Amino acid sequence: PHLSFDVPMHDFGKMQRGDKASFVYKFKNTGKEDVVIELVSGCHCTTLEWPEGQTFKPGDTGEIKATFDSESEEGAVTKTIDILLENTDPKTGYQIIKEVKYKAIILD
Repeated sequence: PHLSFDVPMHDFGKMQRGDKASFVYKFKNTGKEDVVIELVSGCHCTTLEWPEGQTFKPGDTGEIKATFDSESEEGAVTKTIDILLENTDPKTGYQIIKEVKYKAIILD
């Protein structure tokens, strides 16, 4: 099972403290079996929207929307968003986890 992201690292650039900005991570199931996203998680400053419970067949595409609230951040920040799949790695038996990231520079 494999999800490929068009943009695995997004740069919001310079933001004023308190600004909110959103980005949509687009992905494609480039594997040979169905994929289901179990959970998408990030830090307290990130609101996430994803297709919960949806099955993505090989070749299917989807989106995860991340909204970053810079109110409690300062300086240069880099954040990671974890994407947990219901699928397990056939070699290890462990749950598959993918990551995307974003960065920004917060100005006062």
